[in-house]
Amino acid sequence: MSEFIVDGLLISPLVRYALIAALIALILRWYLVRLHFYRWLWHPLLAEAAAYICLVAFLNLVF
Repeated sequence: MSEFIVDGLLISPLVRYALIAALIALILRWYLVRLHFYRWLWHPLLAEAAAYICLVAFLNLVF
């Protein structure tokens, strides 16, 4: 993992993974809403937050 530079500022790779995970989470959320998956969950926002954290962790482990 190497930092990337934006205008002389070193940015952690975790920021990049968090942004990529946010995009994936938005697409995943759109699909789950269309499939009416959230009606089976007790707390949909908690499930979204957990999925986002899992996505960030997965991206951090893989890349």
